[in-house]
Amino acid sequence: MTLFDWIHFTRPDWLLLIPIIWFLSRLIHFKPTNNAIKSTVAPHLLPYLTNVQNSQGAQRWLGLTCISLLVIGLSGISFSKTQTPLYTANQKTVFIVDQSLSLYATDIRPNRLTRVKQIMRDIINGSLEGDFALVAYAGDAYIVSPYTQDRETLTHFLVALDPLIMPIYGSNLADGLRQALTLVDPKDAPYTTFVVLTDDLQDKDVPLLSQVAEQHIALDVISVGTPEGAPMQLPDGRTLRPQGITAIPKTPIEQIEQVTLEVGGHYYSHNSDISTLGEIGQHAQQTSEARSSDITGITWQEQGHWFALPFLAWLLWQFRSAALIALVIIVLNPFTPSYASPLDWFKTNDQKAQQAVNQGDWESAAKLFDDPHWKAASQYAQGAYADTAKTIAPLANSASDFYNLGNALAMSEDLPAALEAYKQALKLNPDFKEAKENLDYAQKQLEKQQSKEDSDNSPKDNTNENSQAPQSNSDNQKSDDSNKDSENSEQKQDNNSEKQDNQNPEQGAAQVESKADNTSSMEEQQALEQWLRQIQDDPGTLLQRKLWYLHQERRNENRFKQEEGQQPW
Repeated sequence: MTLFDWIHFTRPDWLLLIPIIWFLSRLIHFKPTNNAIKSTVAPHLLPYLTNVQNSQGAQRWLGLTCISLLVIGLSGISFSKTQTPLYTANQKTVFIVDQSLSLYATDIRPNRLTRVKQIMRDIINGSLEGDFALVAYAGDAYIVSPYTQDRETLTHFLVALDPLIMPIYGSNLADGLRQALTLVDPKDAPYTTFVVLTDDLQDKDVPLLSQVAEQHIALDVISVGTPEGAPMQLPDGRTLRPQGITAIPKTPIEQIEQVTLEVGGHYYSHNSDISTLGEIGQHAQQTSEARSSDITGITWQEQGHWFALPFLAWLLWQFRSAALIALVIIVLNPFTPSYASPLDWFKTNDQKAQQAVNQGDWESAAKLFDDPHWKAASQYAQGAYADTAKTIAPLANSASDFYNLGNALAMSEDLPAALEAYKQALKLNPDFKEAKENLDYAQKQLEKQQSKEDSDNSPKDNTNENSQAPQSNSDNQKSDDSNKDSENSEQKQDNNSEKQDNQNPEQGAAQVESKADNTSSMEEQQALEQWLRQIQDDPGTLLQRKLWYLHQERRNENRFKQEEGQQPW
């Protein structure tokens, strides 16, 4: 553990002022020695003839120390850190990557596969925001990574991609587009972008590209390769030669560009510069709304204000006469006791309330909040559901507001009003799943209450009053029978205790066996952990196994895809 693991400076450049201040102080107070006096006056008389002010020197050092502490506080020193939620945009990007054997072509050095990975890495590490997904296709398509906000995870899968790990060889962009469409929620389609990296385009792929455009999904197509093509050199150094003839895959750049523009997409070439690649993923509809991310950030909390207190005390000492007058005025002036920190004077009520929320004091937060939505949230947290409903009701103008109002009314047992609030929320947003579920639940609860009230209001049977005497006799008989049963049960319990005593040796043996089983299971767990540590983490092999399992799940569909004569690139 290093020093910077528990201490942090937000503005470290301010620390450069400390040596500058000390150097300037040294220059200002520098006094050359007077050798003439020392040569003419006796040494034992010098203290009486020269004025040595030790007290001023001590004050100077004290002042320099306080000023240095002030500079440390201005540098933003921090000792504690907290995790804060991060927010991300609603944009979604799906990479559809060609993994056919033609990516081993060497018309782009070292090959097309390397260029594809470089382009994807530049896009991922750029200014693109939101969620990312990765779909790889060859003879069949597979979802390598569902939506994620972790760029490192996507880069990890990108490094492992290789045409040789694909279960079926070939080039089937249509299947890649179908797999990508399964990831798209219809309500997120306008904010979604498909980024296709391919070196070939066939006629069967055009209807799927048109379907993507019809669903208002932005389409960016990047072609990789040249029209002349080049031989395909496999990782082992051999050249792919089906039937003894060297295969040279060519990239139909003009056809890819023409089809992309016809369906309303945007076309890019593999030799585009960084600024042009920065436009990829930016053509989808933009939204100002953001949602909470799965990733949390670490925020350092500054404590620099404590380092300013010694400096303030030193200033008071420098102007001690005025400071004494101020202290007299404060003592003589009557004041009401206050428990707030002096730093709270500069905070708004909402900031003070947020501080109370961080401390778990919802009651104080509800009193301090000026913002009605935050006030309602605090009231709901402390269980004041009726007050929450009163606070939200005048402000409700969106589906989420009416949904929160319905929750507050339901918790305060005002189910009819809660039903109306949920219906209003669904009227504004028919796809509000949570509001629909709560509406159904509230209706069921209201029906139960009404059925219970109807049963309570129904007339009672008068025959119960006439049957009280016979029931008393039967009760006496039942009590006698119950006493006998209790005596019999006591005898049975005694017999059972004797049986339990006789079974103690067997139970002890069972306990010993269970302990032995526990120790053996612990040993097996330790052996398993040691075995797992010996397994090498090869991302390419792991991804190959994953794709193979997915292939096995659809083997009935893929049975005739790798037929004899089908082009494997």
